[in-house]
Amino acid sequence: MKEHDIISGCKKGNRLAQKYFVETYSKQIYSICRRYIQREDIAKDCLQDTLVHILKKINKYDDRGKFKGWISTVTVNKCIESIRREKRNIFSDIEHAPEPVTDEYISLKLEHDDIMNFINTIPEQYRIVINMYLVEGYSHKEIGDHLGINESSSRSILSRAKKMINDSFKHENILVIHNDHKNVNKKKRS
Repeated sequence: MKEHDIISGCKKGNRLAQKYFVETYSKQIYSICRRYIQREDIAKDCLQDTLVHILKKINKYDDRGKFKGWISTVTVNKCIESIRREKRNIFSDIEHAPEPVTDEYISLKLEHDDIMNFINTIPEQYRIVINMYLVEGYSHKEIGDHLGINESSSRSILSRAKKMINDSFKHENILVIHNDHKNVNKKKRS
């Protein structure tokens, strides 16, 4: 069943179209849920809530933009809602805290799995902001609006998260690329 048929069928309440929707988009939705929610059981609950919510609200999708983009936005919102239910006030206003100092000349080239595994180990507020900013492409203002924090707090959280990543992988056996692109140091894996 094609995307257009799935959407129009779901808007009409067609059970077959709804079944195809779930089969077609569950994996995408679940992967977004896992990026935001560390516990598998809560991520699965969020997947279920998101699927139900999308099927109930599919008439709000007006065929402008990509359907997958709309699904992603709805999923991110449901994840944040779920996180808020699980932990109230995980974000605190940290705009007056000093910014961490990082080595601006080092960027790390890491495997996707290494990054995702590491991101799952950092505190939730950092994981959420990293996902929203780097993966989903939200601006700091949009992040602040979604999370109930100010724009500078979003910037600060992202900066701290990047520092955590840099600090964590600085001592790993990975390919380190300097910004001047002339100096490439490849450490041997042990």
